[in-house]
Amino acid sequence: MPAKAKSVRPSKRPVPSLRLQVSIVVEEDGDSYHAYCPAFKGLHVDGKNVDEAVERAREAVRIYLKSLLLHGEPLPVGPDCAVLREEHAPLVPPGALLRNFELSWPSLNMSGAS
Repeated sequence: MPAKAKSVRPSKRPVPSLRLQVSIVVEEDGDSYHAYCPAFKGLHVDGKNVDEAVERAREAVRIYLKSLLLHGEPLPVGPDCAVLREEHAPLVPPGALLRNFELSWPSLNMSGAS
């Protein structure tokens, strides 16, 4: 009886992504909290406490960004929505783990970068 052939999944290319910094303003509103994002017109949410209002605003931003992407609209980049950097995830072999970390370096002059 012939051996079964192993199925090989095609290697997925890393998809570049952007890291964004989005401002969320939270204000007390009676017994609850109102949160909004100045960069995203019409994005207003509320919550029972500050943490809930911020989490609802973060989720609303994710949905807003998906809508912009689906409709081919640009990001509202400015003081309240800034691109931190573009990230490219390295190719990771199946079964391997990828972890990222940040560390401080004394200065750019000591980095070897010109």
